[in-house]
Amino acid sequence: MRRVLSVFSLIANLPVRSESNDMNSMVICLVIFVVMIVLFFNRKLPMSFTSLGVVVALFVTGCVDAETVFAGFGNNNVLTMAGMFIVAAGLSRTQMVNNITKLLYKITNGSFTKVLASYILVIFLLGQFVPSLPALFAMVYPLVMNMCAQLKVSPSKMMYPIAVTVVSTSFVIEPIGPYAAWYVTQNGYLESYGWTGEMLSMWNETMVFLPTAIVTLLLAIFVLPRMMPDEPDIPLAAISGPSISEQEPLSPVREVIGYGVFILVVIGLMLGLPSWAVTMAGAAVVTLAGVLTEQQALVRMNMSMVLLYAGVTVMGEALSNTGAAQLLGDGAAALLSGVTNGYVIGAVFYVVSFLMTSFLYNKATTTVLIPILIITCSSIGCDPRGPIILCSLASMSSLITPMPNPVVPMAMQAGGYTQKTILKVGLVPAVVRGVVGVLIAMTLFPAFG
Repeated sequence: MRRVLSVFSLIANLPVRSESNDMNSMVICLVIFVVMIVLFFNRKLPMSFTSLGVVVALFVTGCVDAETVFAGFGNNNVLTMAGMFIVAAGLSRTQMVNNITKLLYKITNGSFTKVLASYILVIFLLGQFVPSLPALFAMVYPLVMNMCAQLKVSPSKMMYPIAVTVVSTSFVIEPIGPYAAWYVTQNGYLESYGWTGEMLSMWNETMVFLPTAIVTLLLAIFVLPRMMPDEPDIPLAAISGPSISEQEPLSPVREVIGYGVFILVVIGLMLGLPSWAVTMAGAAVVTLAGVLTEQQALVRMNMSMVLLYAGVTVMGEALSNTGAAQLLGDGAAALLSGVTNGYVIGAVFYVVSFLMTSFLYNKATTTVLIPILIITCSSIGCDPRGPIILCSLASMSSLITPMPNPVVPMAMQAGGYTQKTILKVGLVPAVVRGVVGVLIAMTLFPAFG
């Protein structure tokens, strides 16, 4: 009880950056956030237009400035999403998707579980190399849609498990992929904030992330599909647009361009080229070559997804800039006062990181929280290495709101999910990953060893 009271005391005495209007901005921002979540739940308005309304409300109330708004609509992920969906639509316009679908259907004897397992294992392997999660999701999107039509099941059964795999099992093998030097960055934080004990090594994160990823893969294949709705919460016709795979076949040259551009874009992403530039260039070639018409390209850009993600990105920036997100980190420090059980410490940081990620972009969470984490651990004499790894694990585990990662709103639109659905289903992998991660991390790196 004393710890809980200390949190409220901390919040009551939280510095308001010396001006009352900053506290007012924080309160207004939190109110707008709550309204946004409520509107996502009740489905009275399309989520993309709710997102746009939130942006306007944040700007009018002074929670964000014009520069932040424009940055939200022009960031790397937004451009990557738009470009990759056009490239993927170009692939769908060819016969390759149909041929792959028929082959996989034959190999798996039309088994939903075997088909899903095949996609998930391929995503897991690609996820260690492709640096852009939105691009990775967009790569498999046309294949999944086509296979669902072949299996005569709704995409709502498959899209969220695919999204969980993309977000939660990518980049888990530390020596390879775009985050091969992750431990070097974290060691820099440790040195900067006064930690004098043992530093992280290259394989430390993998020792926690890889077994947790394996458990996640099993959940995504065998458990999550049973929890997904049989039919979309939102009509998919408004999301997918008219079919382009059933139109007149392309000429041989355009056929080759359609899947050739897709392959080159994937290679470019794996080589670490700027994801927005690679995907937008691919989108331009697909359209200029006539694989897609201008109208088809505009429809397949999926502006509802783009607008939804751009809006929630601005919301995340507002929560961060007004200090609302800082509240959670400071509250965690107060809760840990006097705690001597390492597993409890690890669990608290996992939960706080998970909650913060639900409000912010996942990279923003680790940037904000890790310095607080190190300072807190140092003050109580606790080894911060396990909590640092758990903070990153939690940032990859939050898929209960559309804010942590662009893949979440993409999946919500592609599978026709509401906020209620992803909240209900998303808590399952979050809890399981938290339990497994805390047990491994705090065993390998005892808090008071």
